[in-house]
Amino acid sequence: MKRVRREGTVRVEDAEIYFRVVGEGRPLVLLHGNGEDHTAFRAQIQRFRGEYQLVLIDSRGHGKSSLGCRGLNFSLMANDILQVLNYLGIEAPVILGFSDGANLALQYAVLYPKRLSALIAVSGNWSPRGMKFWFYQGVKWMYFWWRLAAHFHWKARCKKELYGLMALHPKLTEEELKGITVPALVIAADKDMIRESHTRKLAGLLPDARLKIIKNANHMSIYGRPEAYNLVIHRFLQELQKKDDAL
Repeated sequence: MKRVRREGTVRVEDAEIYFRVVGEGRPLVLLHGNGEDHTAFRAQIQRFRGEYQLVLIDSRGHGKSSLGCRGLNFSLMANDILQVLNYLGIEAPVILGFSDGANLALQYAVLYPKRLSALIAVSGNWSPRGMKFWFYQGVKWMYFWWRLAAHFHWKARCKKELYGLMALHPKLTEEELKGITVPALVIAADKDMIRESHTRKLAGLLPDARLKIIKNANHMSIYGRPEAYNLVIHRFLQELQKKDDAL
């Protein structure tokens, strides 16, 4: 990694994208969920900073990253990730995403297949209909409300974009997912807001994927019960390292 700042922003067209680098070792990018920022991963930062170089990024329109002038979509946000990695001189990191961060990681892998070495998708969905029915209906209702409010107050625009990201995206196809050939780990909770059948299909579509369903957990348990998730993630990372050492 070339000598660059370990915290700051990268200008990507109409937005400033915030990043922070913690630790040393193999690069591991952490992508947070909708409405969050990189600090949500505090338990993962504490667990992995001693072994890995953690690249923490606030997604466009979240945390310390600006929204820009365009509507949010995962292709636009994937380019933001690429530009931050270009700035940092990181060629092919492991990318871990939670919820919308997992969806972003999947979109990134589709668009830039040579610019990651492995993928960890936690409680993600490759279509809005991957959410359980009543969760999806609630998201659509909130999107309708904030879209209406955005006509009357500029501060509602960001909320409209965040709910639109869940109500309308992602729009990945089965063929696109089949083209993600890097090693992948798919994790979800047994009481997730994502349908288990959708999670299992995602793992089945990815050519080199492992699947783990965390028992007695819900969508937010990566933060509430981080030790269960961190153990599975660490084992996967160790498996990757063993393969690299054998080459």
